[in-house]
Parts: sequence; C-alpha cells; structure tokens
Amino acid sequence: MKKRTVLFFIVFIVLLVITMFSLFSFGKGNLSKFPRGKLLITQEGRSLQIPIEIADKEELWTLGLMYRKSIPWEYGMLFVFPYDTNAGFWMKDTYVPLDIAFISADGIIFNIQRMEPCKDQENCPVYYSPKPYRYALEVKAGFFEKYGFSLGAKIKYWKDGN
Repeated sequence: MKKRTVLFFIVFIVLLVITMFSLFSFGKGNLSKFPRGKLLITQEGRSLQIPIEIADKEELWTLGLMYRKSIPWEYGMLFVFPYDTNAGFWMKDTYVPLDIAFISADGIIFNIQRMEPCKDQENCPVYYSPKPYRYALEVKAGFFEKYGFSLGAKIKYWKDGN
C-alpha cells in the first residue's frame, strides 16, 4: 500500500508540474497568434518600412509586447482598434523600454510617449493618449529619434499575404 501511495504522489507531482508549465507558457502568450505584416512610415520625403505584429483583437491588445527580452530597432507592434478609443497602455511584464505613437484614423501620428518597464508590478503607470486614437504603434525606445520621424508622420500598414 505504501508503494502505491508513493507512486500516486509522484504521478500527482509530475502532472502538477506539467500543468503549471502549460499555464506559465500560455500566460506568456503564443507569439504566433499575432498576425504579421508591414508598416510604412513616411514624413517629409523620408520613408521606412518595418515588419510588424498586429494586435487587432482584445486578447492580443492585452498581451502586446509583454515578456519580450528584446526587440529589433526596425520592428514594431501595431494596435488596431475598430473604433477610436481612449484606452491606456501599461508596461506590466514588459522588459524593453518602448516608444508609443498614438495615431488617428487617417494614419497621422499625433502623440509620441516614452514608456519605461514597470519596476513595481502592482503599481504600473498607465500611459494615455491626449485624445482618442484608432491605432497605436509600439517600437523600441528611441526609434523615432533614430529614424527622424516625429508628430505628423503618416503610417500605412498591411497584413502579410495581402
């Protein structure tokens, strides 16, 4: 009987570990869930095309760039909303400093803010646009300065395969 109890206990622990690993992995998000595409940013004769991930539904809006240890300079995540919104962004479980550009329905950047990783996971600051926006673009902090884009720049995007 004692061997059976020990065996049961071992099986229980193994199943618990597998379950916890699965939940932990799911919580970090399956990065393949994000549609991929390209974004073209233009301003005063300059242009740059970068690959993007597209967060175009609630579960993806919530995940964003969380858990990334790094992102390339020429890479971003575009949040696409079906309506103008005032939703805020935060950096909980986000390890890379980011710039966020708030963008109107016609693709014009009207606000850019620097977002720092959240040190206190319980009291993360929330970053808000000064007015409703349709899109938000998150890129590595310093992106806009590095490539010379600022307020008034225009974006256009498309999903891969389109």
